[in-house]
Amino acid sequence: MYTGKSKCLNCGQEYDSERLFEGCPHCRNEQFVSNITPVYQLPAADGSMASFTELFPGNRLEDYREILPFRTRRNLIDLGVGNTALNRLDRIGEELGLELYVKDETRNPTWGHKDRLNAVLVNKALELGAPGVIYASTGNNGASGAAFAAKAGLPCIIVTVKGINKTLETFMQIYGARVIGVPSTSDRWTVMKHLVDEYGWYPATNYTVPIVGSNPWAIDGYKIIAYELFRQMKDLPDKIVVPICYGDALFGIMKGFEELKTMGFLQKIPQMVSVEDYGPVARAYQSQADVIEPVHAWGSVASSMSTVMGTYHSLYTIRRSCGLAISLDGNMEIFKAQQELAQKEGLYCESASATTLAGVKKLISQGKIHPGERVVMLITSSGVKDTAVTARYMGEIPESSTRPEDISRVLKNSYNLTI
Repeated sequence: MYTGKSKCLNCGQEYDSERLFEGCPHCRNEQFVSNITPVYQLPAADGSMASFTELFPGNRLEDYREILPFRTRRNLIDLGVGNTALNRLDRIGEELGLELYVKDETRNPTWGHKDRLNAVLVNKALELGAPGVIYASTGNNGASGAAFAAKAGLPCIIVTVKGINKTLETFMQIYGARVIGVPSTSDRWTVMKHLVDEYGWYPATNYTVPIVGSNPWAIDGYKIIAYELFRQMKDLPDKIVVPICYGDALFGIMKGFEELKTMGFLQKIPQMVSVEDYGPVARAYQSQADVIEPVHAWGSVASSMSTVMGTYHSLYTIRRSCGLAISLDGNMEIFKAQQELAQKEGLYCESASATTLAGVKKLISQGKIHPGERVVMLITSSGVKDTAVTARYMGEIPESSTRPEDISRVLKNSYNLTI
């Protein structure tokens, strides 16, 4: 049960306020800010699967209420979030020498893992009587939040930078969100802060520097991924690989596993592995730094994860789980991984999601993922939101007349297929 309190991950300071969105004010300074997280009195359990099933009898959001940050018993707004597929990647796994799986978050209502965050966020905004929800988003999070806000009849404002992904702009608009374009990311945060501080709009996303990531109460929606994996797998993975921007899902999944361990369902938690394109968190982790310094960008196509800054809860998660952090070197790694997942496993995911496979391969080459290990990769969003990126390397389809000899020639010359 949620206690109504939150605490700082760094200094342990506890708070009663549910309107702390800029990290811990107690240990914050100009260079550093720690995340806060809701505190729970976990239900009694004996560690058995029967006890787990009694506590969490189904796969609806409502079935996990005891480990979600709600103080009232009102019915929860839901679009059918969660209970996503866990699929084994037989071909790629065999090639890599791993027992390899994907937790396929493209099966959520708006085809991405952000639905888990927004299912909690919109219900929390309703519980607190907020006038509406507000996002700084270039697409996935905003579209997801707009859908849940529409279901709840709650106004939604999304402040974006125009032109990054036209498909996702349309996706945000169709749900009725008030979408506003501003010149830059920092401009988005300025607008958000004003509407949060002056008018009480409920924030979903970061709007402060140093950055803290998303709304800390909403992040707990990601915990349910850990609970689902416990239900779905006879033996839990050695490693869980997550593509990160601000690391909300990375932290949320680990928090879920820690709760399961506290209740006696686990002896140890899996290692959490972060994959970034630019690598601010990886650099801080490898240099044993507490302050995450900005890094240089190299023009990644994975716009939904690209950031030169990192969050403390990402670093905290990797350290606490004795995990790993890896960054990529260029877009070719992403293109190859996206194409390989689609053509070998029938999984078309967003470019940011494909970074998980690129990261796994890089960690294998460094000897940090070992043969025979059981690895779960989080696939965060569908490739149908990202077709412009894929089209860059797929090229134009070849043309042919209807004559059999022309069809045969095109198949052989373009696809190396003889019929």
